[in-house]
Amino acid sequence: MQGWNFSLRVPGLAIALSLLTFLPALSGARAQQPSIVKVGVLGSTGDVALHLAKSEGYFKAEGIEVDFVPFKSGAQMVAPLGTGQLDVAAGVVAAGLNNLSVRGVDLKIVSDRASMPPGHGYMQFLVRKDLVESGKYKTYADLKGMNIGTQSKGGAAESTLNELLKLGGLSFDDVNIAYLGHSELAVALGNKAIDAAFVTEPHATVALNQGSAVRIATGDQIYPNDVLGVMIYSGALMKNRAATAVGFMKAFLRACRLFDSAYKDGKMLTNEAADKVVAAYKGYTQLKDEALIRAMVPHGCDPDGKLNVDGMKKDYAFFKARGLIQGNVDIEQLIDMSFAERAVKELGNSAKTN
Repeated sequence: MQGWNFSLRVPGLAIALSLLTFLPALSGARAQQPSIVKVGVLGSTGDVALHLAKSEGYFKAEGIEVDFVPFKSGAQMVAPLGTGQLDVAAGVVAAGLNNLSVRGVDLKIVSDRASMPPGHGYMQFLVRKDLVESGKYKTYADLKGMNIGTQSKGGAAESTLNELLKLGGLSFDDVNIAYLGHSELAVALGNKAIDAAFVTEPHATVALNQGSAVRIATGDQIYPNDVLGVMIYSGALMKNRAATAVGFMKAFLRACRLFDSAYKDGKMLTNEAADKVVAAYKGYTQLKDEALIRAMVPHGCDPDGKLNVDGMKKDYAFFKARGLIQGNVDIEQLIDMSFAERAVKELGNSAKTN
């Protein structure tokens, strides 16, 4: 009788044992589901490290799946960041960003994205070729009364332009400012609608190749280590998914280091890293001309995510003086370097080659 009862219990025991084996496997499968991170991008050259992190599998290694969401401007990313609909923004330094803390928008600048250390002056000051050849333009002081183009009111390029004008003993009141898009600036120089402009890559190299303008200086010569682009985290990502926020930063900084190793003294090398950078540009941006990609002056992407905070404070003072910032803002309260610091601790400090 006992043997009969035992034989009845065996199937139940087998099922129980199989469930015990299956449940941990199911739990592991759920744990391996990637964490989706929505990233706002502008489609500019400054986004290339993000695309490298994806193509090289750096995000995947951190258990992250990125969803790139295109925007026409950094300002458009603000509302989705504040509501948590967007986790990360590949944004820009601008007066509007400083105003966000006054309005109580929950976000933080967490690392460099596009800056101008030596050799990385990807924003270049161009003057019409005919003005240079005629002698009408010889020095920065000759800019007085000229029509100068820049990207947007309260944008980072305005602060860089201000530094240039000071070199000629001038101020914004001494020139006529025209606000145009990146590609429009190069066109405007060609049709003589403006006299000079700060133009970012690849448009600067295009204008130079067309022979419509002369490069007077690169941005790193005018405003060394100026920060133009930044990575921004939403409050929801930082508070609710801190491990993902650190993992995202690790992947991004690995990509910055790969990007950095593709250049030496501001020129693209002939190495595997350079080939990967070219492929990322061609695969994820509108840039398809390999010769143009290799000729462009690169932006900086600090391999440890460090920011030039003193420069950002100078930008703030400039925007404030122009009446573009509401209330008083403590720049350092808008910055949280803890995620970059934790990422670097895990990755190890970079060995900068440039």
